[in-house]
Amino acid sequence: MVNLKEYICSVPFNGLEIHDNSAFMCCASWLTKPLPKNGAIKDLWKSEEAKEIRKSVTDGSYRFCDKKLCPYLSELQKFNRTQVGPVKHINQVSDEIKNYIENGEDSFTSGPTILQMSFDRTCNYKCPSCRVDMIVASSEKIKTINLTIDEIEEAYSNSIETIYCSGTADPFASVSYRNFLRNFNPKKYPNLKSIHLHTNASLWNKEMWDTMPNIHKYVRSCEISIDAGTQNTYENVTRLGGNWDNLLNNLRFISTIKSIRNVKCSFVVQQSNYNEMSTFFDLIRSIFGKKTKVFYGRLTNWGTFSNEMFKFLDVADETHPEHSFFLEEFNKVAISPFVFHNLHDFIEKKETKLI
Repeated sequence: MVNLKEYICSVPFNGLEIHDNSAFMCCASWLTKPLPKNGAIKDLWKSEEAKEIRKSVTDGSYRFCDKKLCPYLSELQKFNRTQVGPVKHINQVSDEIKNYIENGEDSFTSGPTILQMSFDRTCNYKCPSCRVDMIVASSEKIKTINLTIDEIEEAYSNSIETIYCSGTADPFASVSYRNFLRNFNPKKYPNLKSIHLHTNASLWNKEMWDTMPNIHKYVRSCEISIDAGTQNTYENVTRLGGNWDNLLNNLRFISTIKSIRNVKCSFVVQQSNYNEMSTFFDLIRSIFGKKTKVFYGRLTNWGTFSNEMFKFLDVADETHPEHSFFLEEFNKVAISPFVFHNLHDFIEKKETKLI
């Protein structure tokens, strides 16, 4: 039995996600407690809610975390180990966290080092697992989004080391994010080390990339959300309106960008695609080689599915009629060192490894 008091997650000590009407200190599907976005953005980092979350990961309760959906906590509890990530043994945490443990919240004076921009939901796709309709910011909404960027820069630009763009939109489809990247001014972020792009990659081609020269040296990692291993599933099920050939061409282009050292390609597992997990793995490895990780994530209902439809799609549910077939497919890829997931409860003892 793992004693969580011996492990501390660093995310509440360095990460802040700004959403449209809320804010979080971690992925919203893994952390159940939001921060109140009813005041100034500059007040989020030291809000009472933020303090409670930091306390919860140092007292061992992790009471606001979904310990099954968080890939780090689920792996720790299942196998008493973690992959490279934010959950560390108490003897391995940073001096800043050690100081917090010894002296309390008042000793914690630094701002967030990782800032995730999730306050625009504009995307050129309407993927069923994410949204019901196409979402495109209106002209008035764009003004609000731009003001949010200004407020973030005023509050946190001196502490930010990594900009994550974006968890809720496509950075190349969003007018605001696209202009932010095209006109990026590194002088506003004196401690910036990297920019992480989270995208569906449908618009990330050479022409688009060449319009953003100021970010090139900072973009060292990216996440590409795909959820399919074949053209039919991609175009007709998981990425409605998508073009498979365009995606593959863009992936091949992205693989040539020398600054990018780590590529995460994500695959939300559901009834309509679970039999393509191996196909997806092989495809991504053939394009990106050893600098890629494939993430298999359990389906989350963001309010886009009825209860009945979600139950039909959530093949990881042990009561699902195809669950045993899912287990067989998942365990073909699960043990690979190039695979990352939050499905640790479904790893079988027999090891199957892809290299």
